[in-house]
Amino acid sequence: MMGQQMEINEIITTNNLTKYYGEIKGIDDVSIKIPAIGGIGFLGPNGAGKTTLIRTLLGIIRPTRGEAYVLNYNVKTEINHVRDRIGYIPEYNTAFIPDMTAMKFVAFCGRMNGLSTIESKQRASDSLYYVGLGEERYRKLGTFSLGMKQKVKLAVALVHDPEIIIADEPTNGLDPNGRNQMLELIRNLQTDQHKHVILSSHLLRDVEQTTNYAFVFSNGHILAQGKIKDLTSAKVSTISLRIKGDESKFIEEMKNKGFEIWQERGYIEVKKTNDTEKAIFKAAVNSRVEIRYLGSRSSSLEDVFVSLFKNKEEAIQ
Repeated sequence: MMGQQMEINEIITTNNLTKYYGEIKGIDDVSIKIPAIGGIGFLGPNGAGKTTLIRTLLGIIRPTRGEAYVLNYNVKTEINHVRDRIGYIPEYNTAFIPDMTAMKFVAFCGRMNGLSTIESKQRASDSLYYVGLGEERYRKLGTFSLGMKQKVKLAVALVHDPEIIIADEPTNGLDPNGRNQMLELIRNLQTDQHKHVILSSHLLRDVEQTTNYAFVFSNGHILAQGKIKDLTSAKVSTISLRIKGDESKFIEEMKNKGFEIWQERGYIEVKKTNDTEKAIFKAAVNSRVEIRYLGSRSSSLEDVFVSLFKNKEEAIQ
């Protein structure tokens, strides 16, 4: 599979991709197709395999077995073509040189990506202006805040004008204002710059706010995938309700009638079967509670995430 002669329907595909660190499993038999639809979320707890997959796609680590393609280029045999087309924002701070200005640093990274001296300077200036550091581009990196350094990393990822941006935990350590600015930039990359953005995060809200398709990772495997709107569609198989009164009596009444019932995020959830609504009203009368809300409730990504893990302690904010 060479070059880019064909139309791209998937920006990345992997076939049985596996990476072991000794006996420790990084990713295990991962076969995915990442559609060319804009924002993609890699979601899962720390250590779930997200960063291992990213580093394998970038050629930073070699897989134990399996194949991977980025824009139809083989990661094993055409890695230079792959790296030309990906901009990478690593989770941890890169080797910033405190006495170097942001402009020189980003231009240097442009030269490392094969740009000419003149082009690297122009692209560095454009990228720093785009991320909101145009006025500070001649300041030394040692004077930058954490939020500013995160923006510099984004400018570095953009300097060679790649088609794909991979951001690994880009809001880590940022205050609320810095986090909102970074998420806005990630959204703009998709809408204004028409980039494919892969956001890898353990923060559910970041993925939900910036992407429209998500892969959920657990223990080196893909636990679930799909469009955000499909993953968070209405829970048609359950009825959600809020009641005023003794919840425990109501729940016991429903369980005695054989219904599967549980509490989740401030709601009482009842698995839907025949005549569920009738049973709910009868149980409310018998337990002397007042029903304040009854209906299907739209899931958040957090609901989906929690439901996928057997141990809810694994779920994160």
